[in-house]
Amino acid sequence: MKLRFPVIASVLALLGVGAAVVGMFSGPGIVPPPAAPPPPSVAVPKPDASGLALERDHAAVFQRAFWRRPASSDKILHAERRDWLDDSSGVQKWQWFIAVQPSAAFRDWLLKDNPFELMIVAPGTELAPLSSPPAWFPTAGELAGLSRYRNREGRYFIFHDLANDRFYATDAGGGFAGARK
Repeated sequence: MKLRFPVIASVLALLGVGAAVVGMFSGPGIVPPPAAPPPPSVAVPKPDASGLALERDHAAVFQRAFWRRPASSDKILHAERRDWLDDSSGVQKWQWFIAVQPSAAFRDWLLKDNPFELMIVAPGTELAPLSSPPAWFPTAGELAGLSRYRNREGRYFIFHDLANDRFYATDAGGGFAGARK
């Protein structure tokens, strides 16, 4: 008889907790209003008549090239990103070029932490010609004399001018315009 009251109280308490848990997850309750989508971190510039959108904002190109914002100690010398857009502003293909005087932290992050899984390209190795680099980008002959790195796909290139401690980098690829159709 002495055990009957504590057992009944325990069972009722467990049933109450179970009912509360079921009540929390079973109904819609108060639904918060949908949040507005966050603004894009980097806006795509307006295309010209041929569908080419040209971005020359140094920080924006740096951010899209290296997936991080430049530090105040990273000096971006030149930067250009090209997006070829379809009629609905979907990116069909893209390409960027950048020249950076890196901070020690950025240099270590890029080459030692190696987030892009860069591999050293052996000196004398022939590289595929770059497609329409801007006038400020070094020529193929000049690039051949620099330390060179590439990613596994072989499109993301970093050229390190050791004499001037300068990075020249480029990448290109296809967009998602075709995937949306």
